[in-house]
Amino acid sequence: MQKSLIKRHESIIASTIQTMNAVGLQNLSTKMIANQEGVSEGTLFRHFKTKTDIMLAVVDHFSQYDDAIIETCRKKKLSPLEAIRYFYNAYAEYYQNYPEITVVVQAYDSLMCDAELSEKVSSIIYKRSDFIIKTIKEAIDLRIVRPNLDPEVLENILTGGSKEICLKWRMARYSFSIKEKSAEMVEMLLSGFMEN
Repeated sequence: MQKSLIKRHESIIASTIQTMNAVGLQNLSTKMIANQEGVSEGTLFRHFKTKTDIMLAVVDHFSQYDDAIIETCRKKKLSPLEAIRYFYNAYAEYYQNYPEITVVVQAYDSLMCDAELSEKVSSIIYKRSDFIIKTIKEAIDLRIVRPNLDPEVLENILTGGSKEICLKWRMARYSFSIKEKSAEMVEMLLSGFMEN
């Protein structure tokens, strides 16, 4: 019984992501999610009390690899530049293998309109950016990149570029490799800021 509840819970999250990818966050309804899942809205609400609870689970699902990616950088004792490359490559690979999940990245602004979701999304964004900023600071301390570099600005450029590539990949209906474009962008930016 418990196993089937967990499976249904995960299945509802997957159905929500698929539906949101098809209709967008603004048009998403619990009725649509229930239809995608093949259950009644009542069944949906036995697993989640509100639509916000469903979206919180979706955001958690979206960020499930964050700790693993950061921990891998630490365990492998990657150099700062290797860690930055690995970090952005890992997300690009995640997106390449699960294109529908990118709808969550593209919905950040709208998700911020709900107080509960805003807190969760902010936590994810700041956790990711803090890791990159600290890694860039380490690269500055090791004199790998220019000392006059503002770590927050470079993180904004890297993350903003990554998000823009993701949006264009979605607009192109996934017709190019997000992994390759992301790696190219990261490499180009890092090489421009490296010490000579």
